[in-house]
Amino acid sequence: MADEEKDEKDEKTKKKGGNKLIIFIVAGVLALLLIIGIVVAVLMMGGDEPVDPGAAGGGASEGVAPAKSKNTNLLSVGMIYPLDQFIVNLLTQSGRRYLKTTVNLELSSPSLMSELESKEAVITDTVINILSSKSLEEISTIKGKEKLKQEIIERINEYLVDGQIDGVYFTQFVIQ
Repeated sequence: MADEEKDEKDEKTKKKGGNKLIIFIVAGVLALLLIIGIVVAVLMMGGDEPVDPGAAGGGASEGVAPAKSKNTNLLSVGMIYPLDQFIVNLLTQSGRRYLKTTVNLELSSPSLMSELESKEAVITDTVINILSSKSLEEISTIKGKEKLKQEIIERINEYLVDGQIDGVYFTQFVIQ
C-alpha cells in the first residue's frame, strides 16, 4: 500500500512539473509574438521620417548636400502640359518594332503654357525625332527611360524662353 501511495505521489509530481513546462513554453511563445508585433509596428510607422546621413555617422562628407527625396519632388509637381499620343517606329534592322507613348511635360511656371501652345509643332517634331532614334534595347530598361526623359527635357528647353520643362512623364509606354 505504501508503494502505491508513493507511485501516485510521483505521478502527481511529474504531472505538476509537466504542466509548469507547458505554461513556461506558452508564455515564451506569447512573449516572442509580442516582441515581433512591436518590431513590425515600429518598422511600419518609422519609415516616414527622412534619414539624416550625418546624424548617426552615416559617412556623409562635409560640404556634400544630401540628395533630394523623390517623394518630396512628387508632392510639388508643377503644372502639366499634355502632348498628343506618339506612335513611332523604333530604330531596328527589321523595322518591325514600334513605340506607342503619351508624354506629359511638367512646366516651371504657368506662363510657359502659352509658349508651348505656340511652339507645339516644333516640340512634337522634336519628341518624334528623339523617340524614333532609339532602339528597343535603349528604352526597355528603367535607366533607359530616365535617360530618354532627360534627353527630351534638354532638347525642348533649347526652344523655350519663358521658362523650362522640369519633368517628363510617360502616361502610356507600349513597345510592340
